[in-house]
Amino acid sequence: MSAPHSQPHLETLIAPFMADCEELALSLLVLPQPHVPAGVTRPAGQELLTAMCRDQLASGGKRLRALLTPALVAAANGPVEAARVFGAGVELIHNGTLVHDDIQDGDTLRRGRPTLWTQFGVAQGINAGDALLMGAVAGVLRSDAIELDLRATLGALLAEALCETIRGQVADLALRDLPQPSLQDVESVHLAKTGPLFSACFVGAVRLLRRGPVAEKAAFELGREIGLAFQIRDDLLDLLGTKGRGDAGADLREGKPTWPVLVALRDVPGPEADGIRALLRQATQGSPPSDADVAQAVAWVRAVGGEATARAHLAATLARAEAAAGEAFAPDAAVVALALCERLARLDG
Repeated sequence: MSAPHSQPHLETLIAPFMADCEELALSLLVLPQPHVPAGVTRPAGQELLTAMCRDQLASGGKRLRALLTPALVAAANGPVEAARVFGAGVELIHNGTLVHDDIQDGDTLRRGRPTLWTQFGVAQGINAGDALLMGAVAGVLRSDAIELDLRATLGALLAEALCETIRGQVADLALRDLPQPSLQDVESVHLAKTGPLFSACFVGAVRLLRRGPVAEKAAFELGREIGLAFQIRDDLLDLLGTKGRGDAGADLREGKPTWPVLVALRDVPGPEADGIRALLRQATQGSPPSDADVAQAVAWVRAVGGEATARAHLAATLARAEAAAGEAFAPDAAVVALALCERLARLDG
């Protein structure tokens, strides 16, 4: 990493914008009702919808997508309140996609809590996810905190990022039907599914700071690299057993092809690689491998260089992200992006 040792920690830079982050996001979902008849104080369904959205946001998370844009804009003395609204919109979209992903994947827990659809049913879960997605765009388009000439371009940025994220989810679901997904297949999904909302955070900051098209292009690339780095790091954490999901290899146990595993399968063919491919196929067909088989597979991937190659790729990805940050932002704001890169370089959970 090229960031100096004096680089501030990311947590320090984003902490000032954490207060009321959740309430601000929820406020974007309460649309004005100019034609409500006299005596009607609450639109039908609003109470339940708010309760579902609040429950989803209460599931936790680092709120990074909500906090990046205001931290970047504040560092450059830009319009912080507008950045907070935009960041809240990105966070709403992120959570909306999580609600829909949980339904599509049949997941019953997220961050140790029952998923929304298990509490309210699939139909209402879809409704809540839709509200989180569209409420984000509507909230940004009508926010008085954002200058009028920027509302449409920022609303379009959110909608475009959402469409790209949906495309990534389509690709992810299709990936599971491939008999032997390649490293390129998985990396393509990572770029499409995780990169767009991070690009929205950075491009949104550039637009609020009015830095122009060259900086905007660099901010888009920065988001792609950060999204890819997030996924490679997540795969490494799983391989090392520091992901918070129990022993190492939880993804292997579920049949998910990860970056270190796929690079090992690509680079070291042979009976061991064939055995791991069979293990992955069986897991996707509902026959999870034993703990001993998973431990053996993890040990093989690490021994043949899957971990080392993934670490090197993560470092290269973050180096590209650092370079893009320097092009997208002036030094005062680039510090925030560099702190994010430094945080992703640490494989400590």
